Amino acid sequence: MLGLGIAGAVADTQEAGSRIAGRAPSFSNTKSLSFDGTNDVARWASNSTITGLIGAGDFSISWWVKKADFFPTGSGNSPILWSSLFFSGGIQSFFITAYGDSASGSLAGKIQVQIGDASSNNFLVLTSDNDLRSSVGDNTWHHCVLTSDAGSSSRTGKLYINGSEVASTTSSNSLDFSGVNLGDIAIGSTTFNAGSDTFFQVEIDELSMYNSELSSSDVSAIYNSGVPADESSRSGLVGYWRLEDNGNDSSSNSNNLTITGATFTDDVPS
Repeated sequence: MLGLGIAGAVADTQEAGSRIAGRAPSFSNTKSLSFDGTNDVARWASNSTITGLIGAGDFSISWWVKKADFFPTGSGNSPILWSSLFFSGGIQSFFITAYGDSASGSLAGKIQVQIGDASSNNFLVLTSDNDLRSSVGDNTWHHCVLTSDAGSSSRTGKLYINGSEVASTTSSNSLDFSGVNLGDIAIGSTTFNAGSDTFFQVEIDELSMYNSELSSSDVSAIYNSGVPADESSRSGLVGYWRLEDNGNDSSSNSNNLTITGATFTDDVPS
C-alpha cells in the first residue's frame, strides 16, 4: 500500500511538472463510436453548412472504420461512413460505399465514392482500381482518406486506404455546395430526405475534414502506420471529431455531432 501511494504521488508530481513546464498531455486515443445497424446515427446540426467546412474548392475527409462485414455478402453494398440521397439544392448524392462479393459488373470488392449535384450530374465518381477484399479485411480497423482538387475546369479525386492510393479520377467541376448543409448527411446511415433512413453496423473513429487536398505524405502521416495521431494542428483543418465519449468538434468551428443510439467503445485502431 505504501509503495502504491508513493508511486501515485510521483506520477501526480510529474504530471503537475509537465503542466508547469507548459507541455500539453500526450495524445491519447481511447474511444471510438459504434453503430449497431438498427437505429444508431450521428448527425450534424442543420445549420452546419458544407460550404463553411469543406467548401466548393479543394477538400479532404479522413476517418478510421471497422466493419464485421466490410464487403457484404451478396450483391448489395454497404456504406463505410455515410450514404445520402436528397433532392433540394446543391448535392443530390454523396455515397461512400463498399460493394459485395457478387455485385453487378466489375464492382465486387471495390469501394466507390459518388457525389452528384441537384441536376443529377455526377461531379465525381471514384472507384477503387482493384478488388480490395484481400487487403481490406473484416473486423479490422482501416484508415480511409478522400481528397479532391478543384481545378479551373475539372476536379481530381483520390481515395486512400491504409496510407496507399487505391483510386484516382478526373471529372467535371460543376458541383455547387451552396444551400446544402451537413444536416442532410448522417454517419451510420443511408439517408433519404424523401423516404425512410436505413442503418448499417460500423465503428468510426478520428473523423477529420480539411479545406485543402491532402498530399500523399499528409495521408501517410495521418495513417501513422496504423496508429491515429493528433490532427489538431494540421493546416487546413476545418472539422475534427475525435469521438472520445462525445461528438464534439475539436476544431474552431464547433460543428458538434448529435449522437443517437450509438455507443462509445474502447476498441480503437492501434
